[in-house]
This record gives sequence, C-alpha cells and structure tokens, in this order.
Amino acid sequence: MSRASEAAFELGADGFRLSTLTVASRQLAFTDTGVAPGPPRYADGAPPVPGRAGRREYDWQPAVEAPSWMQLAWLLEDLATWIDPLAEEHVTLIGVESSVAHWCDVLVRDGDTEYRVRIALADREDLLDFPGIYLRDLFAEGRQRRYLVAEPREEMAVVDLRGVL
Repeated sequence: MSRASEAAFELGADGFRLSTLTVASRQLAFTDTGVAPGPPRYADGAPPVPGRAGRREYDWQPAVEAPSWMQLAWLLEDLATWIDPLAEEHVTLIGVESSVAHWCDVLVRDGDTEYRVRIALADREDLLDFPGIYLRDLFAEGRQRRYLVAEPREEMAVVDLRGVL
C-alpha cells in the first residue's frame, strides 16, 4: 500500500489518477486525466526534504484544499499503516476504486459482508485525518450501518462517509 501511495502521488502530480487498486493481486490502474493537476498543498507546509524521502520521513498530510490526487495518496499511505489493526477487527482491505476525481471507494470486507466506503477527495471541509483508524473503529463498533445508503446499481453495500471523514 505504501508503494501504491507513492505511485498515486508521483503520477498524480503528472496528471494521472489512480482508478483501481486491488490489494490481493497488488495491481494498480491509472487513468490519464488529460488535464494539468493542481499543485501539492500541505497542511503544515511542504516536507523539508523534497520528493519521496521527505514523504517517508516527515508528516506530509495534505491541506484541506489539496488536489484530489494528493488526498488519495495520503489515504493509501494511512491505510497501509492500519491493515493489520483492521485485520485484528476482522476487517479486510480489498482495494480502492476511484472512477471520478471527487471521491473514491475503499473496498472492505467485514466478516462475510463487503462494503464500498465512499470518501471525499475534493471539496473537503476538514483534513483527511487518520482515515485508517477511523475505519477500524467504525467497523469494530458497528457504526457503518448508520451511513449505509441505497445504491441500486452497486453489488456491495455503500457506506457514505463523504460528509463525515
């Protein structure tokens, strides 16, 4: 997942959007957006060391107004650190899908039930703060049911956190 985050960041800065990540097969797919991406915007300023080294060693959390490609890279980076704690709660990260730039679906399995957890990547009002721990607690406490929405075209239940997380 950390490598997927790096790819999402690097390619996002070049105008590509991660469209699909499948955890089990370690496959990534990107879409060329055809438009110049917005510049990186950091919550606490850019890391003192540019590039990958800075993102590995320093907190590089995106600002609220950061472009969606940067929010997605941050989401993947944070999820990477929470894979094992999620598994301890019997929640398995299956993948991520982002067919549009404004939001993505984090695909998870809680026990025998699969969910699409929808998270805003653009037009955010708050920082995308600790999404991995939020998801772990949400499913461990059974609060995901509160955010279920009817999406007749989806084969998985949709947990819409776009106004929450």
